[in-house]
Amino acid sequence: MLYYAIGDVHGCAAQLDKLLKKVNADAATRADGRDWRIVMLGDYVDRGPDSAGVLDRVMALDAAGHVVLPGNHEQLMHDALNARPAVLETAADGWWRNGGKQTLMSYGAKRLSRRRAWRSFECVPDRHRAFLKTLLEERPVHFRDDEDGLFFVHAGVRPDTPLSDTRPEVLLWSRARDFMSRKGKSWVEGLRVVHGHTPADAPDVCKHRVGLDTGAVYGGMLTCGVFDGGGLVKVLSVAGLRR
Repeated sequence: MLYYAIGDVHGCAAQLDKLLKKVNADAATRADGRDWRIVMLGDYVDRGPDSAGVLDRVMALDAAGHVVLPGNHEQLMHDALNARPAVLETAADGWWRNGGKQTLMSYGAKRLSRRRAWRSFECVPDRHRAFLKTLLEERPVHFRDDEDGLFFVHAGVRPDTPLSDTRPEVLLWSRARDFMSRKGKSWVEGLRVVHGHTPADAPDVCKHRVGLDTGAVYGGMLTCGVFDGGGLVKVLSVAGLRR
């Protein structure tokens, strides 16, 4: 199978548009009539200028049959928007500190303050709330292709823990040292893990994993790994936000 795996977007909608053009152009020649899929690796929101626009774009990709996975920042946003009154301020603060302010601004929220961020939550439309719920509560937070030997997920895995014993929080948040090391352990499931979550200056290509978060929102690149028949055959990228 031909896959185009895209790392953390973080509100960089204009950059995502440019990268998707490159993906479509590459697939037009490489696929040669075969099926192919984009795999979005999560962290669409926070920190960048247009999280609302990015969510619209990934919803369109999802509707077209591509793979859209959640990241920990979608979890932060979903938790804040759905927090019980007793923990609302705490959840809102946690999201705010991790880029929620920029996300709310992308929806047109005004007079924002960290202490009262929750008062602006009504600006997030129902379609986006429902989509976050679908990603985080109604579907697996990973995608695997055993034939090609690939496992797509936002953050990573714990190498000695099989998927059946792995909590979703691990797949969304973890940075296990024995996995993230360039000479780290291969996963017990025997699949090569393709992930985002941990920014690096360039794609982090190891035998047991491929990291595709190249810090687009910090002035790095927005990166796509092209996997054909299980192997990484090419990297597509566009410049991220100027800092």
